[in-house]
Amino acid sequence: MTRAKSVIIATGGARRLHIAGFPASSHYGATMDDVVMGYRVEANMVHLDTFQFHSTDVVFSEAIRGELITEKYRSLGAQLVDVNGEQFIHQLETRDVVSSAIIKECAEGRGIVTPTGAMGVWLDISMIDMLRGPGTIKRALPAMYCQFIRHGIDITQEAVLTYLILHYQNGGIEIDVFSRVMSLNRELILRLMAAGEVGGGVHGRNRLMGNSLAGILVFGRRAGMMAAKNGEKGGNKA
Repeated sequence: MTRAKSVIIATGGARRLHIAGFPASSHYGATMDDVVMGYRVEANMVHLDTFQFHSTDVVFSEAIRGELITEKYRSLGAQLVDVNGEQFIHQLETRDVVSSAIIKECAEGRGIVTPTGAMGVWLDISMIDMLRGPGTIKRALPAMYCQFIRHGIDITQEAVLTYLILHYQNGGIEIDVFSRVMSLNRELILRLMAAGEVGGGVHGRNRLMGNSLAGILVFGRRAGMMAAKNGEKGGNKA
């Protein structure tokens, strides 16, 4: 007896479409293939207009452009400053607020242009050592220190150039609590699951930091469990 086959869509979002011309933090295959596949089988889509930006991305050196600078740096004391060295936003504001402030600074002529023509503002990471004592950066942030020092930038002494980056697709293919795909008429599409960034409705219109793990560890596991159950029973029942 032939077992019913299941399909799990987990292709990772649409960020490499570079919406509005922004750089993206995802792999090169994240080109909205998941949404197209769902559309072709009449899956229901939710919140496709919502994408999240990460506030601080490496803009220079060009060799490491696109690397994220996590909120940890700003929580330790790194400060965002404009071309005049003036702080323009509190470093602990939310991603949306910080991203908007950076866009405004650059749009109003207070940003910095890199040798390759990219725009950014300064992130003064050296403030961490000033606030928390010499050696804190090397002790608490060794990977980023080593990454920059290889390109001739000492973050214990120099500010780095940063700008926001397209970071997460909030919406996508609507799924239920078992990762099963919902159709346009709100019925289950048999033996079709979705997990990861493509799973729409998990985060609403804006994801909280760290909650991408839910798409992988929770809904990814549930999708796998449903696929295994379908193979055993040939159905798509909870």
